[in-house]
Amino acid sequence: MRILLAMAGLAGAVHASPHQKSPREAIAGVQPPAARTDATTSLPPAPPVQAGPPQSRPQPPPVPPRRFGRFDLDMPFAQFRAMPDLADCAAALAAPAGHAECLLPRAPDNLARIQLAWEETRTGSELTALRLVFDPQLAPPLTDLEWQLTRGWGPPLLEQLRREHDQKFFTLQWEDADHRATLEAQAPRDQPSRALAVVLERKQVPLSGEFTSLHPRPFPNFRVRWIRRIDWEGQLHAVLWGTSLTPAQEAMGEQSAAWVAQRNYVGIWKLEPASGARPRRWKPLWERITGGDDDDQPQRVLYVDARDVTGDGIPDVVVELSCETCGATADEVIVKTIRAGKLVDLLAKRDLYRARVELGTGQVRIREPEGEDDQGLTVSTYAYDRGKGAFVLAREERTAPPGR
Repeated sequence: MRILLAMAGLAGAVHASPHQKSPREAIAGVQPPAARTDATTSLPPAPPVQAGPPQSRPQPPPVPPRRFGRFDLDMPFAQFRAMPDLADCAAALAAPAGHAECLLPRAPDNLARIQLAWEETRTGSELTALRLVFDPQLAPPLTDLEWQLTRGWGPPLLEQLRREHDQKFFTLQWEDADHRATLEAQAPRDQPSRALAVVLERKQVPLSGEFTSLHPRPFPNFRVRWIRRIDWEGQLHAVLWGTSLTPAQEAMGEQSAAWVAQRNYVGIWKLEPASGARPRRWKPLWERITGGDDDDQPQRVLYVDARDVTGDGIPDVVVELSCETCGATADEVIVKTIRAGKLVDLLAKRDLYRARVELGTGQVRIREPEGEDDQGLTVSTYAYDRGKGAFVLAREERTAPPGR
């Protein structure tokens, strides 16, 4: 009986004075760290806390994964290229579409370079991807940057680890309906990982309207770069330019491992009206696919545009293709249009070498170097002949190299 009474008294004492667990900081004799300011994402103010069960309390809206520090993927392109930090790329950013790499002045975010890609749309140029590269000596630890980004974008949707020899590569990814953000990190296998870059991409918008039933899928990872609607002689047509590169790979340019192996597509399609029991459908009038194992002389589509080159008020399609070693220059030029419902070749020049093409009203000028050492230029001018319905050679000149 005495033993039972003693046990009952001990249980009552424990219930009356529960043990208080000391925090780790108090035991170690240090104060908890103060909350750090988020230097990478702009966070909305937290809503006031209201009484009620946790599931009924309003949650702060997530921040779209489109902004990192001073750079915003949705910033108007004219405002973006006017940023003083991009003075190093002023000449490249003057083009309506392209990709570039710019050095950045020193700033608290420790970014050293920016790689970007932009495309021309009906409302002007638009950013499609930004790759923000950290200074290797000042790159933040992966854990610190992940903590900051998670505060703004929420938990990542993808966490991936890849090992190559003695190196480890981490990839964290966030998404919303229109954007994708990727954090790249790397380190030797037994060392803490540090951030390499933050990539902001614009996700592809699904085709809509009359383009919904237009589905060219000539190769894996096909992405529509842009599509144009053209009315030729009262018939609806579409000019479509596609690629296998993601926006981020386009931003990296020739430094991307996928750049050399990319595949491109350009096609002119006609919307045929419904006939009997057959609904209206898209019919390809002309297609060109580059890259892949079947391409004996690897090419890529360098430039596509729909503009009036002949000066007759009717849009024409201009396509420039680049060879594997031509970089941002052309080795083939094609100009096509529609006449009497049929596709017509206005100009087709092949076997060019590192040529630069200038388009004017009723004129196409091709500047082609005469040798690898810039030994001079051959400037060929083609003028539109209305009688022949094509461009013909009007003048050819040779110029001496600079400095002679």
